[in-house]
Amino acid sequence: MGSRKTYIVYILNLVVFLALEAVSLSMVSNHSIVQRSEIMKAVTGVTNTVSGTVGSVTEYFTLGRVNDRLAEENVALRIENDRLRAALGAFDVAADSMCTADTVFDYIPASIVSNSTDRLHNIIIIDKGRRDGVTEDMGVITDRGIIGHVLSAGERYSKVSSLLDTDNMASAILKSSGTFGVIQWNGKSSSYMTLHDIPVHTDIQDGDTVLSSGYSLIYPSGIPIGTVSSRELRDGVNYDLSVRLFEDFSSLRHVYVTIRRDIDELTEPGTSPASGN
Repeated sequence: MGSRKTYIVYILNLVVFLALEAVSLSMVSNHSIVQRSEIMKAVTGVTNTVSGTVGSVTEYFTLGRVNDRLAEENVALRIENDRLRAALGAFDVAADSMCTADTVFDYIPASIVSNSTDRLHNIIIIDKGRRDGVTEDMGVITDRGIIGHVLSAGERYSKVSSLLDTDNMASAILKSSGTFGVIQWNGKSSSYMTLHDIPVHTDIQDGDTVLSSGYSLIYPSGIPIGTVSSRELRDGVNYDLSVRLFEDFSSLRHVYVTIRRDIDELTEPGTSPASGN
């Protein structure tokens, strides 16, 4: 009871103090032009500060909508890029290919919820799931590399098996020669992978660009993966090439889930399209 009485007295004192302050300011401003001007400056400064803070808070809460719109625009650009690449590849077949060629991939933009890079079998969690159209064995990419494939899809979130997994592989080619091999992580640095099975007679230069080949059914072709940094002869007939990745897996924020529309026609019932990735 005593503490409640003390609280009421404190509130009354505060109200009286604020009232007296208001009266004092009113009296001062009414009798002095200079002081009235200074008071108005102070009030204006406080108002501007509050307005700026409110504007910043409002802008912060609209960033999510802006990011969503940008992601949708990026998807549209990626699809258009795939369509143009397909058209250019068929240019010598029909003059109107540029208008009719189509891509077999659609994309779902997603954000990273959690990510690991320091294990032999790394996992990424993304914020899209079955309600967004994500299902198991779909590919996951960025504009700078292959990221992995969907291991399991929940209603709102999905678990992605990262390409930084010693058991995962993907088909890739050397841009300069078109020679293809299998890219795989060796479990060491997250900045490098190894491109296996490159024939010894292949003309290889340090700095050659490595791209996705399109032979892995869940990844589009032509995705830049990295550049050749060194080579090692294996079994006397093939090179293992060390590839420095374009994508920094430790700073991943946004990815695209790939949807291949004709995947059912290319895989046998009961088999996983990611098993041959």
